[in-house]
This record gives sequence, structure tokens and C-alpha cells, in this order.
Amino acid sequence: MSESDGSGGAEYGEVALALAAVAALVVAAALLPGAGLGGGGMDDGERGTPAATGTPGAMATPEGGGERPGGASAGGQLPGGSPSGVPLSQPPERTRIGSTQGFEGELAQTPQFVVEGPENTYWRQTAYATYTGSSWASSPRWRSIAEGVPNDARTVDGRAMDYRVTLLVPSSSLPTAWQPSGVELPNASAGVEASTVGGVRATTRLPAGTDYLARSAAPPSDPSTLRAAGTDYPDRIAERYTQLPEATPDRVGAFTDDLTAGDETPYDEAVTVRDWLKKKPYSLNASHEAGEPVADQFIFEMESGYCQYYATSMVAMLRTQGIPARYVVGYAPGERVGEEEYLVTADRGHAWVEVFFPGTGWVRFDPTGSGRLPVQNPQPPYDISLNRSAVAGAPVSISVAKNGSPVVGAPVEINGERVGWTGAEGTVTTRLPYAAEFTVTARPPDAATKYDGGANETTADRWAGGPMLPARGETAGHADRAASPALPQRAAPAPNGSSRTYRSDTNVTLAVEGTPVAGGGTTVRATIRDVPVRGATVTLDGERVGRTGPDGRLGVSLADVSPGTYRLAARREAVNATTTIRVYAAGTTPTPAAPPPVNLSVSAPLLPLPGGSATVTTTRNGTPVADARVTVGGAESGQTAENGTLGVSLPVAGSAAVVARAPDGASARTTLPLARNAGVVGAVALGGLALLGRAARRRGLTPRSAGRAAATWLSRLVAWTAAACVRAADRLVAAGRALRRGLRHLAGLPGRLATSGLAALAALDPRALVGWLRRWLAGLLARAESAATATADSTGVNPPSATGTADDDEASTATIRDLWREFVAVVAPPRVTTRTPGEIARYAIERGLPAPPIHALTEAYRDAEYGRLAPDADRLARAREALRTVREAMGGGTE
Repeated sequence: MSESDGSGGAEYGEVALALAAVAALVVAAALLPGAGLGGGGMDDGERGTPAATGTPGAMATPEGGGERPGGASAGGQLPGGSPSGVPLSQPPERTRIGSTQGFEGELAQTPQFVVEGPENTYWRQTAYATYTGSSWASSPRWRSIAEGVPNDARTVDGRAMDYRVTLLVPSSSLPTAWQPSGVELPNASAGVEASTVGGVRATTRLPAGTDYLARSAAPPSDPSTLRAAGTDYPDRIAERYTQLPEATPDRVGAFTDDLTAGDETPYDEAVTVRDWLKKKPYSLNASHEAGEPVADQFIFEMESGYCQYYATSMVAMLRTQGIPARYVVGYAPGERVGEEEYLVTADRGHAWVEVFFPGTGWVRFDPTGSGRLPVQNPQPPYDISLNRSAVAGAPVSISVAKNGSPVVGAPVEINGERVGWTGAEGTVTTRLPYAAEFTVTARPPDAATKYDGGANETTADRWAGGPMLPARGETAGHADRAASPALPQRAAPAPNGSSRTYRSDTNVTLAVEGTPVAGGGTTVRATIRDVPVRGATVTLDGERVGRTGPDGRLGVSLADVSPGTYRLAARREAVNATTTIRVYAAGTTPTPAAPPPVNLSVSAPLLPLPGGSATVTTTRNGTPVADARVTVGGAESGQTAENGTLGVSLPVAGSAAVVARAPDGASARTTLPLARNAGVVGAVALGGLALLGRAARRRGLTPRSAGRAAATWLSRLVAWTAAACVRAADRLVAAGRALRRGLRHLAGLPGRLATSGLAALAALDPRALVGWLRRWLAGLLARAESAATATADSTGVNPPSATGTADDDEASTATIRDLWREFVAVVAPPRVTTRTPGEIARYAIERGLPAPPIHALTEAYRDAEYGRLAPDADRLARAREALRTVREAMGGGTE
């Protein structure tokens, strides 16, 4: 390759680099609005953020999105779309499908509700009818469930299921198995309503811990029955549930036609579509393009998705065939945690499909493919703590944390008995056992998700979608995870987990309220500190008389009891107490029994001394006595706190009497020998001084020398203190000056920042950068052509020509043009392609360049370009000299 070729390749490489830089600048300018530096960007409703917020008008707290609808934001953004964990709340009337951004992270297994019943099934909340291409909408009508649940078709008798649901979070939505026929709240704590699409809700937001009873009756799902159902759909069903948006591409229907070409019944078509969709890979990190129908994208373009995409696509495909179908949201089957007991967590939020069959009703189909959800599952060891001191029978909140972060969904046991699962804050509330010692154990959250362990079974395997369930009392004839051997209520031991053992306060106080009179009655109360002993068995002289209530009290009848003294006892498990009770004859005025004695103690840092401080402690049977009035030396000092203590000041006296009187009148007294204590301390001090004097004499230290040493030390101390004060004053003065300078600097800082910032923004103007690159590119091209021409001249290589004169003229013209291009590159005027030679010359002169050489070069270029005068060697030399002069004026030197 020749030298000229190599030079040209390098120049073209620079050209390519420049073009890439221009493209990058254009892209950056386009992205500035999206970065918040320009105008409006993508609409929030199209972004599909990973967390939706609360539902307007719904009785729910703000929530994350989920694999079923979440809530709506205050800004009007559609809820739903995100595959994050799903808190239990009332679904909105409109929900977005999927997301335009993939989801990366882990789902929280926050407990939502527990079901006690014979079947572990899908727990339904609501259904949607209207598909817009990017969202689902529904406006169901609600009415009291006492008027019956709206039913689109019959349900076969003998397939009913009764179950109890316990809410673990506040909610107004009441999930049920399909198809609910009745829901009842205990004590009529709120009204219950049912919707025309089968949803159930309470009229008020229910607190966590609320139970409700429900009955559901599944429609028939035997394949032969569904194949024979036909296509005689009611008009309102066909019109409402075969709707598709006009933007749905024809290829969706054409593809479904081909896919189901061999099917003879709507049931077979539904199974074919479901099975085809199940083959698509499952992934939470899936997204779609905004502005195009979601179902079309998932069927033809997306490689994977999650339940919202699967369910939407199946509904759309069936509707192209005229088969009524709808989009349903709720929760997938829960985790089995006991005999006929199932825990449903937030990560099991789900979406599926219901297909209508005449004479049968809505039957569930789940087209979602299999896959493992990324759930949060922190492993032990855990930090376990209580929110109060351990007292037998006390309500307590147990916290489970890992490295300071709450552990969600962890099963918690006390002495091997499961008491619940940690919620979103990593806590579970329970009541401590009546034992002197107990062990709290926290185990890892179950890693199984809604797609593990059979939760992905289809309509042929589960309630409301499997074979005909037997009538009550009969045995199911099919295998199901819910029909596995019964699990005991006691949590199974596991090798992993964290435990912590506590000792409980079990000191019971038995009190008799009122005067026990034969033939009447009295009230007994059992407490441990401030905690009532609930359900304790009370005996009178060994004969059982009843059990204490929630407040620890029991009314005892003395109708058949003679006057006298009796032994009263209360016991619950390892907690017990005994006292005596005297029953008086009717009509007598008993002398009030003296209250139990109070124990009084006084402590001080060394010894109680005159004028010193001390702490008074009052107890009774080892339990602190609060609100006891304390007097010291006849003067009242105050009342004891909950822990039975009070800080007091001692008088300057030979002795001081300390008296404590409990609220029930019991009192205690002690006398402090203040003078004796002071004498003891003084004697010890004198003894110490004597020992020091003896040691000093042994070292030859006399009082006079000691005085001189002390005086010298004191003088040095005073001098050092004075010098330190002077240094401190100097530093304060210097600090004040520095502070004033700093304040002046700060006062002028906003103006300097504003000036510098505006200058920087002006310098970063994309249009200025584009103009600079364009001028640099034009100069680069001119230098490339000039270098190529110069190389050709230096090597004597000229293109062949017909005549020598013509060749010389053409070469001279080409050289003049090269000089002009170099001149343009040096001047770099804006919009060079639209300017005339005269305009370029005027632009250069206006920039301060010398006018004569510019005019000479311009005239030479016009003569050569327009053929007015043939260029000769002299004219070419003058043009070269003019360009050299311009270069020197620009500071660029000679050629």
C-alpha cells in the first residue's frame, strides 16, 4: 500500500470517530429530558414501576404491585403491573398488565391470611371483563351477601366446602374459594357484600386477627360434562366476555385458529391454549413495549413473562374464538402448616383465567408456566427479642431480625408450639406460657413458592377445577397435596433455627376484694405484677370453686360456707399461689385484715451519710410496690416508681427514720444511724491519714518540706492555668476572625456559584458543541484533501491529460480550490455550506483577520471557480502567500 493510501485511511478513521461523537451527542441531547434536565418524558402510566401504591377509594393501605393488581397512585398512575409481593387489600376497578420495566429483586413472604378447611385451593378476590390492550377494567355492582351471591349458572349440589379464614393483616377484601355461597363475620362486626363478578368484601376495614366463616360450592369440572356444555351462551355473557380492543392484531386470531384447528369443543380449545402457553418460560424479569397490545406481544415477541401476561394472553386468544373468558386475581394455594391449615403469603399473589360453560358456569384455568420465584429467605442465626420483661401469661411481641433487618414470614414457636409467623415488621404477637422458663425458636421462612410442590397443578387437580369432589363425609379419590398425611398442630422440629430461653416471673399475688361473709360471696383476683392470671383454677380448702376470667378475677359463692378460716389457692400449669381467707358470720362487723407487709431497704454508694443521697426500695413477696409514700426524717420525699424505687436526700442529723406506706395501708419503717456511719467513715479516713504520715516519715518527708513542695506545686499550677487562659483567648480571637472571613465568603458564594453555573451551562449548550464539531469536521476534510494533493505534487504523480495546457490549468484550478478549502477550515464559519465566498470573506474580516490577503484569496478562488481568468503560477503564488498571512494572523504558523 502506498504512503498516500495509508494517510487517507488514517484520515477516514478520524472521520468515523468524529461521526460517532456527533451521534453520541445527539443521543445525549435526546435523553436530557428523561434525566430531568429538559421537558416531559415518558408518561408515568407507561413506565410500569416495580411498586404500585394505594387504591383511591379503597379501604386499603398503600401497597406494592404484584402478580395481581396493586393500588393506584395519587398521581393517577394505574395500579398493578409489578410482580412484587402482594399485600391483601381490595382490588381496584382498573389494573395495568405487566410492566415496561423488568423486575429484579426478591419477593417478601409476608403472611396475609390462614385458612382452616379441607381443601387448599385458589383464593379468589375479583374478576375483570374489559380488556383495553394494556389494562383490565371492571365495574361490578355490590349488594349485601344476605341477598345471595350473584351466580351466572348453576352449581352442582354435594360439592360444598366450609372453611375459616383468619386475616393476618388489616383488610376489607375477603378472599374465598370459587364459588362462594355465603360468608359470615362473627358478632356481625361489619357488613358483608358480594359483587356481580363473585368478589366478597367487608363494608369496613377489618383488623388483623379477624376470623370469618365461608362456604363455597365448586362448579362441575369433569371433562365430559364441560365438552357437552355446548356454545349456547347467554347474550349478556357473550357480549361482555368476548370483547377485544380494536387494536388487537389479526394475527392473534389467525394463530389461535391454527392452534385449535383440531379441537371440536370450547373445552378442548381452552385446554389447548392453556397447554401451549404453559410451555413459555416463566420469569419476573419480563417487560413489554408501551403502546402495543400486551397479549399480542406476549404471544409473538416476548420470550418469557409472569402470570399477568399468561392470563391476559389466554383470555384474548379464547375471545378470538368467541369463547367467553375473564381475567381473575387472588392468591395461589398456600403452604400447608398444620392439619387442614394453610398459610397464604404475599408472594402467592396470582392471576388466572375463568372460562364460561353453559349450564355449568365459570371454570378456572391456570395457563402460567412453571418457575421458581426469587423469595426473601434469610437464614439463621437470628436475633430474637421481647418487647417487655417476661411475665407468665403476659401478652408479648416477639421480634426476629437478621443483621438489624426484620425477618418476614418466619415461623415462631414457644416451647415447640407454633404461635404464628412474623409479619412485615418482623414481629409476631402472642401470650407467654404459664411456665417458669420458656424457649422462643424462630425458623427460616419456607422457601417454597406458589409454583413449587404441586402448586402449579392445573384445573384437573384442585378444587373448582378438578374431578368431581365427593359429597361430605366421603373420601376423596384423587391425590392432592392437601390430602397428604395429616400434620400435627405442634410445629415439627427442624435442625436449623435460632432459639433463646427466658425465665418468667411466676410470683402470684392472691387478693380478696371485699369482706367474705358466710351466706354471701366474695371476689378473688390473681395477678403477677400487673398481669392477670387467666384461666387459673381456684380452690377453697381443696374444693374447686371455678376459674379466673380474662381479668384474673373469680366470684366465689360462700352460700354453703360456715364462718372460719379457709385455705384459698389458685393454680394454672406451673403458676400457683396459696393464701388464707377468713369468712365472717353474717351481721358481724369484721376487723379489717391487715394488708400483707411491705419490705423496705435503703442503699447508698458507700454508707447512708448525713446530707448524702440514697435509694429507697419497697417490695412485697419479691414484687416491687409502686406508689408507696416515703418520708425521711419526718419529711415526705415522694412516691416510689413502678420498679418500687425512689431516690431521696438524707438530712444532716444523727439518725433518720425512713417510713414507706403502700397504697393499701401497709407500711414499713427503718432507722438509719447517720452519725454512726459518719463516725465509721471518719475513723477510716483518720486511719488512712495516719498511715500516710507514717509512710512520709519513713521517706524523710517533714511537714515543712511538704508545705514548700505544696506551695511550689500550687504556684506552678496557677502559672500554667494563666498561660492556658491566655492561649485560649488568643485562639478564640483567631477563631472569631476566621469565622468572619468564612461568613463573608459564604455571603458571596451564591453569586459566584450562579455566575459560574450559568457560564458552565452556556458552555455545555448542545447546539454550541454540535457547531464546534461540525466546523472541526469540515476542517478535517479540507486538510485530508489538501494532504492528498500535496502528496501527489511531491511525488510528481498527475492524472493523465489530453493536452499539457489544459492539464496545467486544471491542476492550478484544483490547487486554488484546495487553498480555499484550507482557508475555510481555518476560519470555520457557521453554516458554511450555505454561505457564498464573499460572505465567508466578510465573516473572516469581522473576526479581525487582515483584509488584503483575504480579498486576494477570494478573488483568486472566484477567478478559478467561475473561469473568469486562467490561473497561472504567479496568481497561485499570491494565493499561497495570502493563506500563509491569514494563518499567521490566526496564530497557526506557516504551512
